Amino acid sequence: MGGLTHRTVCCFSWPVLLAGVGAAAWWHPARVCAEDFSEYQFSRTFELPEGAGPFDVLADGRIVTLVSDELFVEEAEGSATFAFYGTLPAADIGPFGASFLRVSLDGGQIAVGNNGGVSFTDFEVGVFDSSTLAGVWFDAESFDAAWIDASHLVLSAGDFSSGVVTALDVTSSDPANPVNPTIVAGIGGASGGVALDAKGRLFTGNGFAGAGPSGTGAVKAFDAAARSAAMSGGPIIDFEADGTLVVELLSAASLGFDGEGNLHVGGGDFGEPDADYAALVRAGAIGEALAGAGPVDPSDPLDVRRFDPDEPDDANFYTVLSNGVTGELYLRSGAGPVYVLAASGSAIPAASAWGCAVMTLCVLTAGTIALRRDRKGAIRAMAGAA
Repeated sequence: MGGLTHRTVCCFSWPVLLAGVGAAAWWHPARVCAEDFSEYQFSRTFELPEGAGPFDVLADGRIVTLVSDELFVEEAEGSATFAFYGTLPAADIGPFGASFLRVSLDGGQIAVGNNGGVSFTDFEVGVFDSSTLAGVWFDAESFDAAWIDASHLVLSAGDFSSGVVTALDVTSSDPANPVNPTIVAGIGGASGGVALDAKGRLFTGNGFAGAGPSGTGAVKAFDAAARSAAMSGGPIIDFEADGTLVVELLSAASLGFDGEGNLHVGGGDFGEPDADYAALVRAGAIGEALAGAGPVDPSDPLDVRRFDPDEPDDANFYTVLSNGVTGELYLRSGAGPVYVLAASGSAIPAASAWGCAVMTLCVLTAGTIALRRDRKGAIRAMAGAA
């Protein structure tokens, strides 16, 4: 935000102010005009194919989903019409379906967790070419996953007493014994979701509190350097002792980021009344937590938005997914419909950065303007007499 810091007050006369706007040096116009965080509203619903389990988004914005071992792909972005694409080779997927489906960052690969297979104990992670579906199943436990790069997949795993995160090398030559080092250990409960932000930081959480001391829904962040070191044989990260507590929400499931860097969280807590909604945590609040301001307050609506598009049902446990192409959020509970949240946009659609800045200036009283950034990261403008 142009270098403004907490409790810093900057005063500008009109000439200096206009020069500053022209140089784009003292604020970020898009942030002043609108944020997707505050703009998301319910847009529509659509149905996945009957029996569909996990789903994700292809590089072109189309949705891909699994019905047991059969892959279905949206015929056109936004059409909500799906066509059979192919069958995963040699798949052992149990009656409850796959645990996850993740498209790689470049769109060239698809990773699938088999959820323990028919026996519920034979855990495998399949990695397949997006075009041909040729691939291999690796012996690896998993609950959720996120791609680091084209060669590595982080996996959350473990039982209800001690969760872990591993880093699977999907180029491993021996699928029965793949390179899959533990990079985070000691989660005091069940494994939760896993995600990486734009700077490569690893986010994961406690899915169901056990020994603790972290509680259900505790989401912590770990620096990319620590993650990389653990992947290379360095110290394993201790979930309870290391990293930064970002927020405690739901069951820390369906972790991921939208295009603004807002964190979405799904799931729910059986032991406490913390369910029946999906949450979005503001990027600025996450940044403050990472800078040492303490975890985000989950009850603060300026920092955490809660969505429950199916209000008549008070037992929803939502999964959440962001579509980086369309800018939409998808919420789904169980085998129900997918609820779409779309950002309505700024007050003047397609306004340029300069136009947005000028618009803001026009509504301010002439004279000296003082800008204050409060603890929530908002800009306060106060106009004095000319």
